[in-house]
Amino acid sequence: MGVSRDQLTEMAALPPSDEDDSGVQGLFMVTHELDGLVEWQIRDGGIHDVPGDERHQYLGPT
Repeated sequence: MGVSRDQLTEMAALPPSDEDDSGVQGLFMVTHELDGLVEWQIRDGGIHDVPGDERHQYLGPT
């Protein structure tokens, strides 16, 4: 079982543990039959959707 977008949204919103911490950060490459390849960038307290880069198209549906 994978992690849902709702779970990632909750994790992204967690406050930094101290003043030197930048908070939760990560990158997921997500493929979808209709939307194709999308990056979920976890940063700045949220999830930012960015179109997938052509160099990662091999990850998308065939």
